[in-house]
Amino acid sequence: MKIGKWPRLLLLAAPILAGCSGFWNAPSGGNGTGGCTTNCSTAASGNFYILNNGTTPQLVGYSFVAGVLTPMSGSPFAVAGAPFAMTIAPSGNFMYISSAGAGVDIYPIGTGGAPAAPTNISADQAFAMQVDSTGLWLIEALQATGGLQLNAIPIKSDGTYNAAIQVQSRAYAVTGTGLPLGQLVISPDNANIFVALGTAGTLIVPFNAGATTPNPNPLAANGNVIAVAHTGGSAQSVAVDPTNRLFYIGETLGDAAGTSGGLRVFNYSTALSATVTSVANSPFASGGLSPNFILPIANGTYVYVANGAGSSAAGN
Repeated sequence: MKIGKWPRLLLLAAPILAGCSGFWNAPSGGNGTGGCTTNCSTAASGNFYILNNGTTPQLVGYSFVAGVLTPMSGSPFAVAGAPFAMTIAPSGNFMYISSAGAGVDIYPIGTGGAPAAPTNISADQAFAMQVDSTGLWLIEALQATGGLQLNAIPIKSDGTYNAAIQVQSRAYAVTGTGLPLGQLVISPDNANIFVALGTAGTLIVPFNAGATTPNPNPLAANGNVIAVAHTGGSAQSVAVDPTNRLFYIGETLGDAAGTSGGLRVFNYSTALSATVTSVANSPFASGGLSPNFILPIANGTYVYVANGAGSSAAGN
């Protein structure tokens, strides 16, 4: 699902959903709309958002009303330019959208889930973003000369930029045949950031969400790169299960034979070790091109993948 051909989706619903940012994404807290916040077992309430990049860039919003997907009042909502990524703060009260037109805008989420007028907080055209579970940092991934740049933007409880703390950045030298619009996810324990970087593999960067006084950098200077499983393959998606037991990488040519898409599964405890440990029987063939998005459920016992099959066939 690359921007420009397919829409990007984001879900605020039941806490049983958790995973990567940009397709399925459930905040750890409420959704700011009086919907389901605790002990929820179905998507009977909450909000669902789609970024469309067409003639008129827009954000389309739906609400779950008694389990039925219902268009929000005022939807679709205008976006400043071609959208790249979106994420929602753990409180569910603020949405961030990165676009070619404005960089990163913050949208307060009002009654019924409708976004209010945006405020620009950064000129960065980030291809992936996520707010950490403390709600103190917005992490951006940007393409930079020679590799990747991560920015950590400090934010306040109202979701706006916290000028009392400096924005922190790190550059990482990763090489590949062009860094595509990949995915970024912060582990639930806020200890690591995972970024899928296409043919360059997957970058894991240690992260310290508590580094807010006075102005230390929460991003580690160096990270661990997991190379693609097979030459010519490309890392498309990443996810960490909510129990911090496993992490996942979806790759083209990621199956054991290197002929089709595959889900690679690793022990989270070895994420920063010299030799990252795979679980038994990994990788798991997904067929088609690759898992474009990965969704572990809250207790970590099941994982779903949205697998692309190209423009001539349906995915699975």
